[in-house]
Amino acid sequence: MNLPHRTAAAALRPTETEPPLPRPLRASPNAPKRALRASAMTRRYAAWWLEANGFIEETSRVAPAIPLFEEAFSALARGAVIATEEGPVSVEDLVPGMRVLTADERVETVTWKGSMTMFPAAKDVAARMIRVTAEAFGHGRPSQDLVLGPHARICLRDARLRGRLGIEAAYAPIAAFVDGVSVIEVTPISPVSAYHLVLEQHGSLKVGGMEVESFHPGEGFERMIDPRMVELFLALFPQMDKLREFGPLAAPRLTRFEVEEMLI
Repeated sequence: MNLPHRTAAAALRPTETEPPLPRPLRASPNAPKRALRASAMTRRYAAWWLEANGFIEETSRVAPAIPLFEEAFSALARGAVIATEEGPVSVEDLVPGMRVLTADERVETVTWKGSMTMFPAAKDVAARMIRVTAEAFGHGRPSQDLVLGPHARICLRDARLRGRLGIEAAYAPIAAFVDGVSVIEVTPISPVSAYHLVLEQHGSLKVGGMEVESFHPGEGFERMIDPRMVELFLALFPQMDKLREFGPLAAPRLTRFEVEEMLI
């Protein structure tokens, strides 16, 4: 599939106007020394997106290294194979504009792909991945070992959902299924590239026999965090002007505790 491509260096929309640097102040000889306050941890995030004119743009930005941001870039480890209209494609080779097959048999266009690097020296949760061994969830689910990010969600279809909640399917965090046997938390021994995808309409990606949720920040996201943080977050999705453009969730979400309670 041939898609037009050009670098987005000149097309990036700045998130803020930097103020002029203040004039340095000279402390008096008797002024007490102040301890320097540590700055917040940051991480570099890469993104590719589809413009309305069909061009693929790309950028790399530094933003806070917190779960709120990391979740958008780390659902799938390099090598995860995704079902597309043109056949299986590894996530690292997939580009915006390609059309993927969703678990409910829809065909959806990828409008954005994000990526970040997991470093084994890091001590935060983002340095850990979750390995789902072959057939951990049944025949062909997954068809071979699949490595997911710590915040990834899978689509759960279980009769207990219907009995307890009256729904047919829900998204559940893969972390809720870690048992140390078939679903294992692992720390990479070398840097690992991780990815996530945004679809034109939210849904479930078909990844090696598993149903993995495409990225969506969640309904009411903007009401839960500081407006300045919303602005920083939205700057990572240049194809959108407002968070509501993510659209509705394809299925409800369960918390880790709700999943664990249901599976008891």
